[in-house]
Amino acid sequence: MEVQVAETGPCSRALTITVPPALVDEQIEQMYGAAQKQIQIKGFRAGKVPRHVIQKRFGDGILAEAKEQLLNRFFGEAVRSKDLNPVGRITIDEFENITVAPGTQLQFTARIDVRPEFELGTVTGLQIDAVETEATEADIDNALKEIAHQKRSIQPTTEPAEDGDFLRCDMTFRTEGGEVVHERKGVQLNTRIALHGAEPEAYKTATLGAKAGDSREVPLTFPETFEKTAVRGQKGTATLQVHEVLRVMPAPIDEALAKGLEFDDVAALRADLGARIGQEKQRLGKQRQEEQCLGKLLEAHQIQLPPSLVEEQKHASLASFAERMKQNGMSEEEIGKKIEESDAEAQQDAERRVRLFFLIESVAKQQKLFVTEGDVDAELRAIAAANSGEGRVISAAQVRDHLEQNKQLGELRLGLLERKVRDFLREKATIVDKKGS
Repeated sequence: MEVQVAETGPCSRALTITVPPALVDEQIEQMYGAAQKQIQIKGFRAGKVPRHVIQKRFGDGILAEAKEQLLNRFFGEAVRSKDLNPVGRITIDEFENITVAPGTQLQFTARIDVRPEFELGTVTGLQIDAVETEATEADIDNALKEIAHQKRSIQPTTEPAEDGDFLRCDMTFRTEGGEVVHERKGVQLNTRIALHGAEPEAYKTATLGAKAGDSREVPLTFPETFEKTAVRGQKGTATLQVHEVLRVMPAPIDEALAKGLEFDDVAALRADLGARIGQEKQRLGKQRQEEQCLGKLLEAHQIQLPPSLVEEQKHASLASFAERMKQNGMSEEEIGKKIEESDAEAQQDAERRVRLFFLIESVAKQQKLFVTEGDVDAELRAIAAANSGEGRVISAAQVRDHLEQNKQLGELRLGLLERKVRDFLREKATIVDKKGS
């Protein structure tokens, strides 16, 4: 076998591989030998079908399979002999036109991308910002307000109606001449949603500031859906006799709220919120510090990237984006336009992720960080526990089987390795305050 390597880009190579006739014939003979043992044809004993009969009936298929095996075998031998490490997509020039025949050499060109070569700089002592991990009183107050907001309800108020309030009232509809044409009792209106036929500004003016006992008049044009057909399209008024102003109000922050959340009192609730907020601040702080470390490594290393790997990442990202838009009911035309608009951003994101992949891999190699089977088992157990619930228990073995079937176990290992690298960079970093001291 002869191999010629041409550099077609910083991370791209073209391998022209020539396989001599003797090796081609050897592969073809092996294929025919295997076919003779397997093929059964009526009138011939098993394993005794003549070569010329097999060649006539199955020759094209055998040569096509021989081509596949020859390409795979000698491509593998070629990259090993030249100490190449392919990544991303592998393409064969004019694959359909390549022929395999007895007594002839096989020549083909394979195009590959290879891992970039770069010198990893300093990865310890990277300067990162200090983070605040303690919950402040303001943090806890805001969390309590959010809880109270989530448990809000509509309550009567003695205050004048404000934007967004509700009015419980009786309504009397009159023509321009003052004739009563219809009445509605106990209607609940919202100050933001105008009556059918009323101008929004006129309705807003009439309802805002109203109090219980007030009578407010709203000019309108009776809509086509009005109950009384005779006045549809005519001008008139709606008189609102306000009985009650209702407002969406947060729950009071008191003992009842705390007990409803299974705490003895507000103090216990505040203590729990403080602990939870502190944990979340710590988690987010570590994440920001890790991103700072990775950002500094990205700035310090110019890495030539394998084009096919970037393209695969970009394609996967845009395909996922398109699927989400499709699930949200967007049309194919809208999706196509959004994908086109997102192309440049997706390209930049893909380049960053591929660059990070090689940096993380290089740091792990330099610092001898690796994922053990114990790490994998622990993660599988954690995933199983997170997805188990009342009446549904998932085992780590089931999670492993699922990942293996979907070819995602490798992704799990990569994720664990990235986590180890992130932890290492953060733990070995130098923490400074905002003044740099």
